[in-house]
Amino acid sequence: MKDLILNYIKSDNYQPLDARELGNALKIKDSKLWTQYLKTLNELEYEGFIGLNKKDKYQTAEKLGIIKGTLDLKKQGFGFLMRDSEPPMPDVFIPRSAIGDASHKDYCLARITKRSDGVRYEGVIIRVLKRSLEQIVGEYFQGAIFPKNMNEDYLFKVKPQNRSGLIDHSIVKAKIVRYSPNKIFDCQIIEVLGHATDPGIEILEVIASHDLVIDFPKAVKDEVSKLPITVLESDLKDRIDLRNDIIFTIDGDDTKDIDDAISIKKLPNQNYELGVHIADVSYYVREGTELDKEALKRGTSVYLADRVIPMLPRELSNGICSLNPNVDRLTISCIMEINPSGTIVNYQILPTVIHSFAQMTYKKVNKILDSDAALIQAYQPLVKSISLMNELAKILNQLRSQNGSINFETIEPKIIFDENGKVKDITIKERGVSEGIIEEFMLIANQTIAAHFDKVELPFIYRIHETPDKEKIEGLFTFARGIGYPIKMPKVLSQKHLQELLLKVEDTKFEKVINMMMLRSMAKAKYSEHNLGHYGLAFEDYTHFTSPIRRYPDTTVHRLIRTYLFEKKTDQRTLNHVASIMPDIASETSKAERKAMIAEREVLDMKKAEFMMGKEGEIFEGVISTLTRFGMFIELPNTVEGLVHISSFKEAMEFIEEKMTYLGIASRKEYTIGMVVKAKLLGVNPLKGQVDFELVE
Repeated sequence: MKDLILNYIKSDNYQPLDARELGNALKIKDSKLWTQYLKTLNELEYEGFIGLNKKDKYQTAEKLGIIKGTLDLKKQGFGFLMRDSEPPMPDVFIPRSAIGDASHKDYCLARITKRSDGVRYEGVIIRVLKRSLEQIVGEYFQGAIFPKNMNEDYLFKVKPQNRSGLIDHSIVKAKIVRYSPNKIFDCQIIEVLGHATDPGIEILEVIASHDLVIDFPKAVKDEVSKLPITVLESDLKDRIDLRNDIIFTIDGDDTKDIDDAISIKKLPNQNYELGVHIADVSYYVREGTELDKEALKRGTSVYLADRVIPMLPRELSNGICSLNPNVDRLTISCIMEINPSGTIVNYQILPTVIHSFAQMTYKKVNKILDSDAALIQAYQPLVKSISLMNELAKILNQLRSQNGSINFETIEPKIIFDENGKVKDITIKERGVSEGIIEEFMLIANQTIAAHFDKVELPFIYRIHETPDKEKIEGLFTFARGIGYPIKMPKVLSQKHLQELLLKVEDTKFEKVINMMMLRSMAKAKYSEHNLGHYGLAFEDYTHFTSPIRRYPDTTVHRLIRTYLFEKKTDQRTLNHVASIMPDIASETSKAERKAMIAEREVLDMKKAEFMMGKEGEIFEGVISTLTRFGMFIELPNTVEGLVHISSFKEAMEFIEEKMTYLGIASRKEYTIGMVVKAKLLGVNPLKGQVDFELVE
């Protein structure tokens, strides 16, 4: 019905009609259809596709100057509506009097009221279509809720009739039930999470504020209870039996959800046969089941310092799907023949069953590669495979580097807890040779799967990374020239140009700032139904196939492999169905990934701040990690980062943005990113994850 109405109103010969005239023109006579027609007409108007002119007759939104966009609300009360349009159109100024009850980042419907010069527009908000803020989590005190990281100047009130049983300093989750132009919002309590002094309440607050869910619904648990806990004989039908092959896993010391296993051998023609065997999650998580719906809703597992919120129930993630040692497990295998130059000359994608020989760890494999005699003796049957893996991974890494793959240096912290759950220490996760081996093998498997489905032109989901922002890259090269590196911005930028710049600054005081600026110029990687390539990796084709226990896109890839290759379903009905659901899966899982990353970073910052408690007044050595107009951030060797606010500087400072430098007005001393400095700890706020330093001469 929507398409019927819209297509008619958008037609070239359409003249504005009222509701009755339009209904007659569409030949809607049946009373039930007429009711549906009026309902659909109202929906189209509410959603901003059509509107009424001054004569109460319907026209398209475009002809009436009705637009949609996201509101950028300024502190002064006015705002700008950032329009949804292709090609991009100028933002629309919304005066304070025309904002209504819309809030910052609300998705709004608006009408243009003034135009000037063809580039300046003014408008009025008609209604909010999607609220950016629907729920809040914070501390309740005397009738109001105070979220800890709320930048906007809002007051969240709980009406007296909804305060029954509430205790001051409770941490609560609430729904906003009434918005108002004066930024005083009425809220209704959804859940009381605990008291502000309860152990672990800060992490529960993060979980609730990001709308993460710990427990699985009863319907999901009921489905899981009916799944087998071991591989059945009936599960082996049409599977290739690899249970006698030397296949094993390599993971971190405390990994419980094991997605991937590896096998390798040298062929008579001196090529390598690399097998990447991935848990066949889609065999157990069938499309449309309650388990599948919940997995899509979660999108990813979330790792929060001392706990995991899994995408799948533990019966699957740690049980029947996990490639644990000495048990049969169902897998989908990508078996690749790779020549000594690193080129894939042949591959197979197969349904398989494996029996992992051992659960190896990165530490053990690294020690074996370092000739640890005791471990070599203990794992003698695997030593040849480990040596071949190292050999092949070096070839693959060299080839990837030659093709322009960009390697950013990143340091990953590990939080060590005591028996009471308090932070005892923060160490740096070691990255040895074996971590690089697994990374290379996962990359080439993901690349092979993506290339296969791109070649056969079937609807699919890809992991994409688009080209960097041109202006930011130009700023990067300008900055590089300003600090003494005579490098020109190429007319056609390739990954190799960025590689060259990273090599020029390697092991210099400018390495960190160039890395940081280059990272910030990059687009965010995301999922898409379109194969746009992966710029950072310099891959034309890329997807995520190797972690279906913890990422829903990988589960989707497995499901498509099963549908297209194993079940041979490529009929038009199947293709139409897949094509129709891929955009939403790509969009929702990209959002879930970003949400998980923000929550993980928030908890990590809180735990780092907790570790610094009681150390106030101590002096630490660190490096300047970021420079801003309001101060500089100092990063300690254990990755704890704190702010030196501009107000704490001992002398007046000038911020030279084009050189990313602070210059002391009197001393003429320069402070740049990567510079080693000493700083005194002034204070810590573990609930907000904030650490404050001041520079020490």
